[in-house]
Amino acid sequence: MVRTPSFVVALVACLVVGAAVYAQGPKSTPARLLNAKGFVPDEAFVTKPLPGSEQAYADISGTHLKALIGEVTAISEKDRARGEKMWGRIAGFPGEKDTNDWVEAKFKALGLENVHRQAFNLPPQWMPKSWDVSFTGGGKTIVAKSLLPAPGSPSTPAGGLDLEAVWVGTGTAADFVGRNVRGKAVFIHDIPTPGTINHSVTWTGSIRRAQEQGAAAIFVVYGISDNWAIWQGLGGGDAGADAASRAPGFYMGYQDGSAVRDLIGTGQPVRAKISLAVENANGLTATNVYGTLPGTSDENVLILAHQDGYFDAALDNASGLAGLIGLAEHFSKVPRAQRKRSITFVGTAGHHAGSPGTRWMHDNRDTYFAKTALAINLEHLSYDDTANWGATIRKSNAISPRRWWVFGSPKLVDVVTSSFLTFGVPLLVDMDNNASGDMGNMARDLPSMQTIDSPEVKHADADTADWIPAPGIEALVRSYAKIVDEVNKLTKGDLGLKN
Repeated sequence: MVRTPSFVVALVACLVVGAAVYAQGPKSTPARLLNAKGFVPDEAFVTKPLPGSEQAYADISGTHLKALIGEVTAISEKDRARGEKMWGRIAGFPGEKDTNDWVEAKFKALGLENVHRQAFNLPPQWMPKSWDVSFTGGGKTIVAKSLLPAPGSPSTPAGGLDLEAVWVGTGTAADFVGRNVRGKAVFIHDIPTPGTINHSVTWTGSIRRAQEQGAAAIFVVYGISDNWAIWQGLGGGDAGADAASRAPGFYMGYQDGSAVRDLIGTGQPVRAKISLAVENANGLTATNVYGTLPGTSDENVLILAHQDGYFDAALDNASGLAGLIGLAEHFSKVPRAQRKRSITFVGTAGHHAGSPGTRWMHDNRDTYFAKTALAINLEHLSYDDTANWGATIRKSNAISPRRWWVFGSPKLVDVVTSSFLTFGVPLLVDMDNNASGDMGNMARDLPSMQTIDSPEVKHADADTADWIPAPGIEALVRSYAKIVDEVNKLTKGDLGLKN
């Protein structure tokens, strides 16, 4: 008789047991990896210890920065309590005004000088006041909990709309072949790549295609998981950018959209009943808030973070405002005699209403940036790295890599990237071709830099502080502080590109 080697028997036994465990699935995820709310606790993230040579930045604490994020999102929650259906720190509205007050109070408490405001008139701002939408077919009615009007959408007629619903997949030209969408409610599946800043309806032209073919209403189903409410314009832009849209439009989450898709898939007629009332609010302003820590020369470093956001907007951009105040706190402890350049901190105005604050800087670049050595934009600072797994998003205990931008000399690029490596800030290895976000208006007017993270939850009601790892914002804000210190060892001429 041939005997099977004992190690083979043991291996087979392990495989059998392992397969059984895998088939059953884990009883639960350990609390050290997921907290009671289903998010990764800050202490579970893989991080790089603070190098001994960088103890000067130990006062920048992720726990404290996350507490500052909580203060900013509380402003949004206060706005929500006022009863508005679209709530948050929305440009021109009370939530943004309260944020101006918060930033100014922080600057004054830290002893910043020349603390002041600069207001900008906004064009009429689109705001939905009420909406009621349902989908009925085969004796079943669906009311989508995640549904939001797309910024810029027109109101429906007074009596609303009652339209036949038609599904066009991702809305490519091939999806429209043989489909008559004129006068109908068109449903398009939108794939985040990775989020609403870059998603399939923007690069396939599907919304434009539906409009050109006469759709009477457009519904965009966002994502491949979850059921997030998304504010996003029909052209992919912000409020006001899509005011010329010919049909009312809405975004809805994946789960709600899948339910409507499956209802249409039964082959029975499905009707969409739609009413939407919007207004264009006039006479609104958005405000830059400035504060300065003076240095020993007439040059300065400019640090920006936009103040507005929809819903809690923890990533976009409470995280940036937390970084702004965190850096102001850190450098306010440095004696003026040790600050080679002044540092000007600015909470910028109305990013989602056209960025009038940074646009003004661009328009006045010859004078405003005449003595500025570097501009740093703080936006979307840190996020839990995730993986799509079927129709779910799996969280991890890793920090998401950021997109990044540097406009300046090779010396500046080296300062920036070496600082990120020092503190363990993960990056996508290829630099962005342009600066997105609030810096986009003025990024090529002077040496500038930023990182930015734009995941699936950006522009969603799911953008809460739970997604933001304290170690991630800690490492990044420490990196920014070191960048300022290293830049101050270089001349202004060392930082810019040569003609």
